[in-house]
Amino acid sequence: MASIEELDEFFEHLQTNAGELLPDGLLDVNIKTLHALHLLSDETPDTEPAPVAHLLQAIESGGKITLFNDRFVLWIVPQQEVHPPSTVIYVAQRNEDNEIKPELGFRTAGIHNRSKTILRLIDKFLTDIQETESLISQLEHSAE
Repeated sequence: MASIEELDEFFEHLQTNAGELLPDGLLDVNIKTLHALHLLSDETPDTEPAPVAHLLQAIESGGKITLFNDRFVLWIVPQQEVHPPSTVIYVAQRNEDNEIKPELGFRTAGIHNRSKTILRLIDKFLTDIQETESLISQLEHSAE
């Protein structure tokens, strides 16, 4: 497992080079985003899978929160000095060799900059990444 210092170093690299490292750039969350992801209150299914975000350890350091487990690393960065205040979240995957691969980044602001919304987005994105990786693995095994 990578040390917190290694995670912090990767975070600095990611934050500095986000435009190059994030496949889709930094996504600004708005009402259209929440609608497309089916995360509006009236669209939430009655039965949801167990939240992936509950399985992460947390460390606060350097003005950010780092969440991690053996598969994911997330950095939650509040930005109070901008108006309106916002939060930037970076999501990366970890492989068996402990290599970190950036997956996505998103920013919440205004009415969408609430912990409930941020946690629902994190859970949705982590679940989607897991499902995609599982599908890729299944396709690779069926091709063998």
